[in-house]
Amino acid sequence: MRHYSSDSWFCNKAHRKIAGVCSGIATRQNWNITAVRIIAILLLLSFPTVVLFAYLLAALILPARYIV
Repeated sequence: MRHYSSDSWFCNKAHRKIAGVCSGIATRQNWNITAVRIIAILLLLSFPTVVLFAYLLAALILPARYIV
């Protein structure tokens, strides 16, 4: 069994809709997953190029974890 540091960023693949970036942020910060996804959608509508680039970059760089 792996032990992960709670200080690092990750993609939570257990609760993902696309790549798990929003779920990983919500899990690490102990926030509501739905609220993080709504904020991400609002930011995507406001700044589509920047948010899409940041999301794809995070999905490629952050390690995957399965945290239920």
